[in-house]
Amino acid sequence: MRRMTTTTVLFVCIGNTCRSPMAEAMVRGMAGDRVRAMSAGLAPTRRVAPETVEVLERLGYSGEGLVPRGLGEVPLDEVDVVVSLIGPPGVRWLPSLVGADTVVWNVPDPWGEDEETYLAVARRIEKLVKGLIDDLD
Repeated sequence: MRRMTTTTVLFVCIGNTCRSPMAEAMVRGMAGDRVRAMSAGLAPTRRVAPETVEVLERLGYSGEGLVPRGLGEVPLDEVDVVVSLIGPPGVRWLPSLVGADTVVWNVPDPWGEDEETYLAVARRIEKLVKGLIDDLD
């Protein structure tokens, strides 16, 4: 992947309520201003799941400012890397992003599950985000 002064990464899942907001918050916490993180959903919900924010805070990340967005609400022309957290289908459903690298992660959706499931998913995303940041550096 190419490295610029600031790389913009877009995390995509279905509702933008659990997985992609987790990844967005984690990048912000780990990479500072080296990486600009955004997230969006293919069918965004009205709010980020409270369990998402609780688990983020439990792991030491801020959930402040996380708001579900659709793809039409993010500046797609500024995206350098798109990360699908829903596997290959997430990439197929995205509009063509000229010049954006694509990363595919298969991360289970914790929506409606217990706190331990949210925590397990968050820890998995945390490892993936660390690897992504290392790749970008």
